[in-house]
Amino acid sequence: MAAAAIVLALVAGIGVYMYASGADTRAQENASFVDAYVANADIAKGTTGSELIQAGLITKEKVAKASVPPGAITNLDDLTDLQTAGPLTTKQFVTAGSFVSSKDGAGGQFSQSIAAQDLVAVTVTVDADRGVANQITPGDHVDIAVPQSNPDGGSDVNYSYMLSDVKVLAVGSSTTQQAAAPASSSGSSVDAAAAPAAQNSGVLTFEVSKDDALRIISANSGSSKIYLVLLPPSTVSAASK
Repeated sequence: MAAAAIVLALVAGIGVYMYASGADTRAQENASFVDAYVANADIAKGTTGSELIQAGLITKEKVAKASVPPGAITNLDDLTDLQTAGPLTTKQFVTAGSFVSSKDGAGGQFSQSIAAQDLVAVTVTVDADRGVANQITPGDHVDIAVPQSNPDGGSDVNYSYMLSDVKVLAVGSSTTQQAAAPASSSGSSVDAAAAPAAQNSGVLTFEVSKDDALRIISANSGSSKIYLVLLPPSTVSAASK
């Protein structure tokens, strides 16, 4: 019996040693450093691989192996005939998923104003009563309220907020890109209050997720109408920090 106990103790000890050794090896592998390409500046959507390389916008850095995402670019030759599918931020890993074929293109100028790959633009029409008297401009942020059914069966309509801090990409054909341009190329200042109102000012395009786009479309269909609440600039600035 004593001999059997000794053998079992030895086997258990060997098992613990082997597991500990394997754990140490795995920890060393995860802690090791490898070369990976990262963006060293903010990069616009539609930038070609050649432009990235020539301008030195991506660099090779030593990073922890465990932090490298799948599809990380390891050879700059892989960027030939590719262009960025969306904007890249400083220190973001350069991955195959960040690019599309140059033949496919990066979309039109307006689509390039969409901030991220997981966002879309959706357009709805809102009358002056529900659209802040048609005073919303590109770049503004709004909360979207929707009518709720009255649980008591009465005729009163109650509203609740469906989405908050939604960016307005365009009002009619006027976009955020145009709004960000200087008021006058000649250098003369123009009072914003005196500027003419945008055409089709009740036609608003929002920047939202795909799921939220469907919610907006549904909420503004048929007899259901959304109600917009304009946020002040201070609120928008605080939310973006």
